[in-house]
Amino acid sequence: MITFKSEFFETRHKDVRLHVSLSETTKASDTKPTVVFLHYWGGSTRTWTQVPARVAEAGYPTAAIDFRGWGLSTGPTDAAAYSIALLADDVQDVLAEMHPNGGRIVLVGLSMGAKVAQVVAARLVSDASSQVIVSTVVLAGPAPVTAFQLPPDMQEQQLHAYDGPEPASFVARNVLTESFRGNNGGDLPEFIVEDMLRGNAPARAAWPAYAMGEDVSATSLGSLASPPPVLVLAAEKDIVEPLDRVKTGVLANIPGAQLKVVPGSGHLSPIDAPEAVADAIVRFVSSSTKA
Repeated sequence: MITFKSEFFETRHKDVRLHVSLSETTKASDTKPTVVFLHYWGGSTRTWTQVPARVAEAGYPTAAIDFRGWGLSTGPTDAAAYSIALLADDVQDVLAEMHPNGGRIVLVGLSMGAKVAQVVAARLVSDASSQVIVSTVVLAGPAPVTAFQLPPDMQEQQLHAYDGPEPASFVARNVLTESFRGNNGGDLPEFIVEDMLRGNAPARAAWPAYAMGEDVSATSLGSLASPPPVLVLAAEKDIVEPLDRVKTGVLANIPGAQLKVVPGSGHLSPIDAPEAVADAIVRFVSSSTKA
């Protein structure tokens, strides 16, 4: 049985201390890269609850990170302190502390986490002095790295999507998942709404207010002549990042990236289809690395 432990990591930024859920086997390995999970806007390490254990059972150490201001991580009160670049700084700091003597990682990002993962991966690949090596990247329901701006009315709705239990539950059921769509979709896992409401106010506001609109394409995987192997996991029923937009806005912009569609899943594929997501990660990583 796979067990997990919580650890907290300091970062270069004041008021930012990140919570990380680690499989008990997590350590720098010469044979297996550590699979690092980054959650969506509104999530936490718990978003990945059912995936890391399956990946760890295949022999890969795992680490799931709470972004600043989400889950059990702390975050500044400064409204401007939740940019994609700053989130990427935090992740890099955790990776460096986890593997002080070097090590290989697989970055797995969901939605906003995929946008951050692209920036982290590009930075590490471009830094010849980095001892942390990116073996593979998996982007699930990825937000584009180019600027994306919602119409004003939709932006206003998103700014208030996590204002309370009722709107958060509505969004989880009718926008983010397929398994729990509507009122007859079964019992929504309590942690989904809890995580949405737990995020601090600046973190909740940042993504729809400005981070979604940031163009980080110049510092992402598409800017690299030879990026590491990349798998794009698109969800068949995703209405947040639809398949067509994922193909044109993400897949087409990363040289050599491969596409896999998760059947029957909504945006939160780690919750709708955890077995399929874990299987896709393990298969791709095992075929792309000398693991």
